[in-house]
Amino acid sequence: MKSRLGILLAAAGFIFVASSIGHAENLVRLFPESQMNGFYGTSIPLEDENGIGDFGSTMVFGFYLDYNSEARYASLHYDTFVQLFTHQTRFDRAGEGQFVQATDDENISPTTKLHLDELFYRDASVVTTITTSDQSPDFNSVLALLLLADDQASINQFNAQLQHDWSRNWSSEIGVHQTTFFATGNNTNQSFNSYAQSANTATDYHFSERFSVGLGYRFYDWRFTFPGQPGEQAHWPFVRANWQATKNLFLSGIVGVVVSHTQGLGDQVNPAGLGLISYTWRRGTISLAGGQEPSLTSAFGTVGLIRGFRGSVLYYFTPRLTGNAGGSFYDASGTGFHGDFASWGLGLSQRVNKWLSLNARFIEIKRNESSSNRFLPSSFGNADQGEWATGDYFIVGLAVSFEAFRWSWR
Repeated sequence: MKSRLGILLAAAGFIFVASSIGHAENLVRLFPESQMNGFYGTSIPLEDENGIGDFGSTMVFGFYLDYNSEARYASLHYDTFVQLFTHQTRFDRAGEGQFVQATDDENISPTTKLHLDELFYRDASVVTTITTSDQSPDFNSVLALLLLADDQASINQFNAQLQHDWSRNWSSEIGVHQTTFFATGNNTNQSFNSYAQSANTATDYHFSERFSVGLGYRFYDWRFTFPGQPGEQAHWPFVRANWQATKNLFLSGIVGVVVSHTQGLGDQVNPAGLGLISYTWRRGTISLAGGQEPSLTSAFGTVGLIRGFRGSVLYYFTPRLTGNAGGSFYDASGTGFHGDFASWGLGLSQRVNKWLSLNARFIEIKRNESSSNRFLPSSFGNADQGEWATGDYFIVGLAVSFEAFRWSWR
């Protein structure tokens, strides 16, 4: 893990020192950041029968560094975590978990853009994931998989996307994606890895600045180090559309058919689709996204379909007081594994000044999973009879972030 972290930091450093082709002002900024949160959780760890309520605290220490010019925007975000409990001190952690994200957006030419994104989350913790975000708990499918992994997984993700405008009406994009999960099985002390790779391409015709329709294709390839877990591939041709219906309302959708192949088990054909709708007005934003897509269904090495949705509401009561609410639900079904994940919550955030904000939140997480593979996470207690593991979290905290360094030149 440490070697991967060093690679990330070195790559990010190269991004920052690379010369810019633009002649506008170049700007480098550094923002140290910290969070202090106190909470009460009703089920520590998150289990259906044996979870115990406990008071605890989580702390975050890190920084955000960015570089901006006419030709490029690049950033590096690093955090490390501390979690402490009043009674269940066996779950205490200090500096064991890290989050690193590096991004690079390149304006190669007026018609060509390149986006690179690398994320590494080591020793993902359920408590840390839940308590350190000041947004509503509309967890995406990757975070849901980490929570289904029973607090044992780490993740590395890489994305690259190249976009080109051929003319006023035509545009194309190609991209690659890779996800690696590092997980430890519930019933063994062995660590196993899951690898997900995909490549995609699409071409859109823009009928206007507000409406476009396109055709695309995605190829998926999954590999595992788990004993007896076969590799799988999937092909997904699709149609997609984007529509800015009004100044405030945006809709996007993708639909197609997935043809998947499991080594030794044959082929399957399933429909798949994703949709997004968002509405923005002066005081807030509402968004809802969901659908069904091929994916890893467990951080422990199963592939299938993830169905679900996530939604959030953000409302500005005043320029400094923000309210948020949201939730998500995911159903993951794969060979030898089935898991359900649900979350909902609400909160308030008050920005005291430029560098300090206060927040208070309530979040509920629910999880239900079962497995027939001894290396994968077995059911918790009576989970195979339909029992859900439920945890309620009551959180208060503060966040500090300020600009500590600025350097600009031409």
